This record gives sequence, structure tokens and C-alpha cells, in this order.
Amino acid sequence: MLHRMKLRVLYGAPLSADRPARRRKMKVLLLSGAAVFPFFLLITYAIVFETRAFYLLLIGLLAGLACVPVAFYSYAAGIGLPWRRLWSERRGEMKALGLKVGFFYGFELYWMILGVVEFLFGYHTFRAALISFVASAVARDGFEIGYLRAREENRKRTTFPDDRSIAELWRIAPKSSLLFIGGAILSGGAIGGLLGPLLSSPRLQTLAVGLVGAVWATFAYAALSGSRLSFSALLKFFIWPALTMACSYFFILAYLYRIIFRIQFGESVDLALLTAACAGWITTGACFLGHLKGENLPVEESDPQKAVSGAAQAPSPF
Repeated sequence: MLHRMKLRVLYGAPLSADRPARRRKMKVLLLSGAAVFPFFLLITYAIVFETRAFYLLLIGLLAGLACVPVAFYSYAAGIGLPWRRLWSERRGEMKALGLKVGFFYGFELYWMILGVVEFLFGYHTFRAALISFVASAVARDGFEIGYLRAREENRKRTTFPDDRSIAELWRIAPKSSLLFIGGAILSGGAIGGLLGPLLSSPRLQTLAVGLVGAVWATFAYAALSGSRLSFSALLKFFIWPALTMACSYFFILAYLYRIIFRIQFGESVDLALLTAACAGWITTGACFLGHLKGENLPVEESDPQKAVSGAAQAPSPF
């Protein structure tokens, strides 16, 4: 989900100011969600009350596969070129997009959705509609990546949206990053261990884990960005992505931990492990965002007028 945070935190301004592009994005989202709904409705009808791990894993893999063409379509719509042309000219990039943003991201979102609906609320009958939500989320990110690419130099991309891998964080700022990540993991484990016997409600557990992760992530982002951020900017970051993503990570890990793998070490240990993992996960991403934010990354435009007009006209991706 790191690419989603980068799109929103670092590169979201141009698209937010482009109303025609936002309308096109909504159209792409609706079409993508509707396109996969009948297919997954048939699958989920057959296993609507299925709880066995193998079948849940199987439908997750199918969800990821179904999101690959969604990523291709939305990326082409965002960049404003037919997807067949993009496939012929940037095949390696398209394959990387389909694998990372389509398959793996869709697979990850699938577990998050199951965590929200089944682990948190106990519902089982809305899986088909929620798979459509997964496809719409992939379409949203694919469109935004394509829109960003339309404004950049025509270089190959394999890491999205900016070809900046989190691995560079360990070369540039390893000590400060490890300080925040280690602090988040240790404090998260301690707080989770103390709260485990006290919080039996999944909703309260989600809130507690989200707050621990969000506090550490916000501090890490502010420290590594190297600039003084306003209170409103930090509050926005605290709410999204810090709190929202920390809760999302909890949904994923808690569902896998408790329902798929059925691990049970006791209330204190269980919540300690989940809190430590979620806090460390979101803090790692926040450290990288802070590192990139500190560089004041520009959006490269070889021909700004051409890029903007091309994104605005947006011929059919087919």
C-alpha cells in the first residue's frame, strides 16, 4: 500500500485541481467495479459461508488475477493512450504494473476487506460487492499513476508511482529510521500486551492499534521530512494515511492471524504481536514518505502544456 500513500501525500495536488480528470477517474472506478461484480457474484454465492482457509485463499488469488486487467485499463485511461499501444511500447512497465498494483495490491486489499467485514462486523454475505470495491481501488490507483506518468518524462517505471524503492531508505537514513521503527515495534508490543486482557471488542482493538501506529508514524514523518510542518498538515497526515492505514494493516494481519492461521497465544501476546507489527509497518512507510518529502520531489514535465492537454483529452484506453 506504499504506492497509495505516495500518490496521496506526495503527488495528489495536480489531480485534485483537475476536475475533468477527476470525473474521468470516477467513471473508470464505476466501470471497473461493475465489470468484475458478476464474475465474483457467482464465486461468492457458492462459498458465501465458507470459512476454510484454502477456499478463502483461492478466491483471493482470483481477486488478484481479476484486478490485473483492471490495472491495465485504468492506467491507460489515466495516461490517455490505448492500452495496446502501451503494451507494445512499455511491456516491461505494464507487466510490473499488473503484478504489483493489480495482482499483489488486489490480493492485499482482499484480506483487508475480509477483515473489515467479517472480522470486525461479522458479516459474510457481502463478499461479491466488496471484491468490486477491491477492483475499484486498483482502478483508482492505476488511473492516478497513469495521470502522473502523462506529466513526466517517458522513462521506464518498475516501482510505482515514482520508481523510488523503499530500499533506499536504509542507505540514506538507516539510524533515524531504525530508531522510529524500533520504538514503534517495542512500544506497540508493550501497549498491546497491556491492553490485550482489557479490550475484548475488535472495534476497540482496532482503534487502539491504529492510534499507536498513527502517533509513531506521524512523529517519524515530521522528523524525517526535515521541514516544519503546520499543525493542520500533521493532523491530516495523522488521520490519513497514518491512522487509516494502521487500522487497515490491523484488519489484514488480524484476519490472517486469527481466522486463517488460527494462532492463539493468549490475549496479551496476540494483541502485542499485532500491535507491534502494525505500528512497525506503518512507521516504516512514514519514514520513507518523510525521506521523500524532505527532498521536495518535483513532478517532472518534459512539456507541461502537452502533458496537461493530453491528460485532459484522454482518448479511449482501448
